[in-house]
Amino acid sequence: MDTKRFFRLFLLIAAAVLASAGLFFFLYRFDNKYTTSRFSPQEHLSFDEEISDFSSVVWLTGGWEFYPGMTAQPEELSDCTPESVYIGQYFSFADFNEDASPYGTSTYRLTLDADAGTYALYLPEIFSACRVYVNGELVGTAGSFAPHQPGIKDLILPVDTDGRIELVIQVMNYSHYYSGITYPPALGTVEGISHLITARMLFYGFLCFTSLALAVFSSAVWFGLKKERQMPQDLWLGILALSFSVRICYPFFHIFGISWSRLQYTLEDVMSALGILCIVRITCILCCRKDSTFARVLTGLASGFVLLGLMNNLLFLTYIPRFVPVYGVLLFWYKLGGSLLLLGMIVRSIVLSPEKILRTGSSAFSGDSFPSGSSFLPGGLAAYTVSLAAHAICLGRFEPARFGWFDEWGTYILILCFSMQMVIRSTATVRENHYLNRHLQEEVNRKTASLEKLLSQRRQLLSAFAHDIKTPMTSITTFTRLVELDNADLDAESRQYLDTIREKTGEMQDRLEALQDYFRQDTGASCFTTVDLCRLIDDFCRANAPDMDVMGIHLESELPILRPVLVQGNRDRLMSVLQNLVYNAASFIEKEGNIRLTLTRDNRNGAAILHVKDNGRGIAAEHLSHIFDRFFTRRDDNSGSGLGLFIVRAAVEEHGGEISVKSEIGKGTCFEIRLPLMKMP
Repeated sequence: MDTKRFFRLFLLIAAAVLASAGLFFFLYRFDNKYTTSRFSPQEHLSFDEEISDFSSVVWLTGGWEFYPGMTAQPEELSDCTPESVYIGQYFSFADFNEDASPYGTSTYRLTLDADAGTYALYLPEIFSACRVYVNGELVGTAGSFAPHQPGIKDLILPVDTDGRIELVIQVMNYSHYYSGITYPPALGTVEGISHLITARMLFYGFLCFTSLALAVFSSAVWFGLKKERQMPQDLWLGILALSFSVRICYPFFHIFGISWSRLQYTLEDVMSALGILCIVRITCILCCRKDSTFARVLTGLASGFVLLGLMNNLLFLTYIPRFVPVYGVLLFWYKLGGSLLLLGMIVRSIVLSPEKILRTGSSAFSGDSFPSGSSFLPGGLAAYTVSLAAHAICLGRFEPARFGWFDEWGTYILILCFSMQMVIRSTATVRENHYLNRHLQEEVNRKTASLEKLLSQRRQLLSAFAHDIKTPMTSITTFTRLVELDNADLDAESRQYLDTIREKTGEMQDRLEALQDYFRQDTGASCFTTVDLCRLIDDFCRANAPDMDVMGIHLESELPILRPVLVQGNRDRLMSVLQNLVYNAASFIEKEGNIRLTLTRDNRNGAAILHVKDNGRGIAAEHLSHIFDRFFTRRDDNSGSGLGLFIVRAAVEEHGGEISVKSEIGKGTCFEIRLPLMKMP
């Protein structure tokens, strides 16, 4: 790989890293509940009634009173000593339990001053059962406390106030590794909260359905390709898109109150880990040697975390709750360390073997050339690793206000890069196929012209040879006759020899005459025109019926009512086919015989069917398989060249048709010819 391409690839990867870092910094500043529209309880809450967009929503992140280990009523909290926290500071109750269990109960309290009016409170995903009080009144619940029944969903509650708002939220968790209020609530006008939720649903719906569509498309491409053309990264990217579309369905479960708590979070964790496994496999395919030990170790580690996510939800949460905080720490370092390792693998591959990462990321049909789309996949991987690192580093300090998490953005960027690469690859394949088809047609035309020229030269040579050899054959016949006339005293044996010479010479002349007739008619497919078989048969019968009448044979035809019956062919050649068949049949019919030509149309198979049937003596079964052979004759006196039916079959096959025969001794013979009908526009 030359230096120019190396630096181009390096700059593309560096640009992907910088652009993704810039995007995540922008999201951190302007789509972060902790930095955007953050409200302090010491402030007075007031909204402009004429504004109903996102600015009429505040995030209640700080100033909360936290009462661990108790579910106190609002009036009981004045006698308790709280701990001041911000939402997201603690992901579970493990820090407040001696056995480090994430389970338990707690109460949150927040008071603030606001203009009198009606507001909406948006509580996203409280773990895993709660009661919500506003100014001492119970306004909403999720799940139940006694008995404990998780009910994780988004709550949208009305808040009526005359100037002071007291929020008290009791929580209980015995089913999830997160506990209590993990994500900051929002308070605002009804219109503002509605706009917020609508924007969130549209964003996740777009991500979900576009990823699912790409997963279906890539699966169809994978299974539709032949085995030697399948690219393994296509399969893993398809699985990644599918797992991502399943994973990001969670906002719809929460907003619509579909509470399949254990199954839902098991799916979410497993799909997240499966997505990382897919990305590890893609990176190994791009950056590592096939079946390298390092790639197998990384794949095994990523697969282990898929299994760990499954076991954590189905086993550890129920039977070993103290392991849950350890799982959280492992997951944090796995994502942070894994992202840095993947980014390091990409950079190392660019430095040491850039050809591999380009060729593996490009089309299987590209050969030695590197299409421009081959850098999309490495660039997407670089963006994803940055998102994974940002997600791990900003944990507890970032939560999206309207859109997605860093790792969701990163995964979708990778999927978009994959889709762009597939589009470029498909475009390149179409162009290559078009190029090959165009040049293939040119090559076919050139070869066909060359072959036709060669065949024409051979026909001319053989025709000239047949013509030239007739002269010495005629001389042989003449001189044998002169020998016989000038030598009256020839004995019987010598005369018999002369008769044999004349007989064999006559046979040679007949065959040479047949060959000349064949070569005169053999003009090739280039001279084909549109031929109406109905008119052809009419003309043949009208021209040959008098001869048949003289021979005592009745020639008749039966044609379809729907005319014309059109084929592509050479009229003279087809007329010769009829002449050979009819006169060949006439030679085996006694007087008062009958020959019938029947034409039908087979629209289903697109064929015209012509039957030439006689009531002659018939053909013995042992001869049927040989009648189309060259020089085969079944005449009693062995007269004829034996080329008539051979020429008939050659002419029919030249027209793309088929000929067959059925016969019964004493009853007659029927030849069937099938010719392709001309396709009408």
